Amino acid sequence: MARVRTLAAAVTIGLVVGACGGSPPSAPPASPTPVARPAATPVAHLSEPVKADSVYLALLAAGLRIVPNNASPGGPGNEPVKRINATYAGWPLSISQFTSSATLMAATDWKAGARPGQGESSVAFKGLNILVEWGPTTGTEPKTPDERQLAAAEALHQALDPLVSPMSARTIVAIPGVPESTVAPTASLAPGKPSAKPAAKATPIATKKP
Repeated sequence: MARVRTLAAAVTIGLVVGACGGSPPSAPPASPTPVARPAATPVAHLSEPVKADSVYLALLAAGLRIVPNNASPGGPGNEPVKRINATYAGWPLSISQFTSSATLMAATDWKAGARPGQGESSVAFKGLNILVEWGPTTGTEPKTPDERQLAAAEALHQALDPLVSPMSARTIVAIPGVPESTVAPTASLAPGKPSAKPAAKATPIATKKP
């Protein structure tokens, strides 16, 4: 009996020691370290003289689906000095590079409130020394963009504005997002709006002869 009691006590002590000397409970798994996302690169404003290639690449980087066709130099002493011809939203798109903003202004000379006419594109934007024209130039008058093309014209303006602002525009119709001050007015007045009356002619005052 003494041996049995001694053996049982030894087994009990061994179990207690084993429980006290066991490995500590495992720590909870560490949460994964979040991966830092790179900040969006701001669009840098270009400095005059701007190259047509720089504008074209910036428009592609902005996500515009532009398909290039060809490019042509203007030749010595000719304006524009380079033109990139492409296709955007089903219409021809051209990016023209002039020597300076002064030469561009002289070549376009847009009158306040004037609309594009025969042989001109439906939409045109200019800023610094860059002229961007979009739309067919055939037919008796510029074509009117549909809803999908209006959205494309707005996206084009939003992509160009940070690059070559301040910009001005001449369009066949108003485009969402384009300041109204740069959009040519429509040919007809709004319904119910009276037309402006011509100024009355001054009546000469008769003087008595001496």
